[in-house]
Amino acid sequence: MANAESIIACLSSPKLLESYREELPLIDHLLQTAELLWEDCGDPELTVAGLLHDLAWTDGSSETEHAADGSAIARSLGFSDRVCQLIGLHVTAKRYLVRIDPRYWQRLSSESKASLVEQGGALTLGELKEFEASAYFGDAIRLRLADDMAKDPTRITKGLECFYPIITKALLT
Repeated sequence: MANAESIIACLSSPKLLESYREELPLIDHLLQTAELLWEDCGDPELTVAGLLHDLAWTDGSSETEHAADGSAIARSLGFSDRVCQLIGLHVTAKRYLVRIDPRYWQRLSSESKASLVEQGGALTLGELKEFEASAYFGDAIRLRLADDMAKDPTRITKGLECFYPIITKALLT
């Protein structure tokens, strides 16, 4: 099982300094997502899911597989089923929101709109019902909305070291 130091080290990879389909480095996107979630609810597991949700991009994961691959990475690091499921559901949440809210599409970045096509587009009615029945439905939506807002190239983040106690709490859950 990993500890907070090893996870911080993983998140310090030079690969995370590269831009990832948006106008900012991937680490900035992950930090912004986690900060928004922590400010919103103070939930360590949800915050760590935000911090790790796109980590699979550094391993060359595809658009269609990065959520599942990210979930597997979180599992290998020793995080709870909840953290892993939330990471795995963040694309499904986008597909859900596109299906139920016509205004949501307009708020997506151009990169997120383009990736939605590869990810399967809006959920089918059957997929929608299955997602709504998920124990993590509400938190997956929260993660998705933070993910969408965390693309500001001018926002200054606090840095990885601020997440050390939050990661530690999430690992103990």
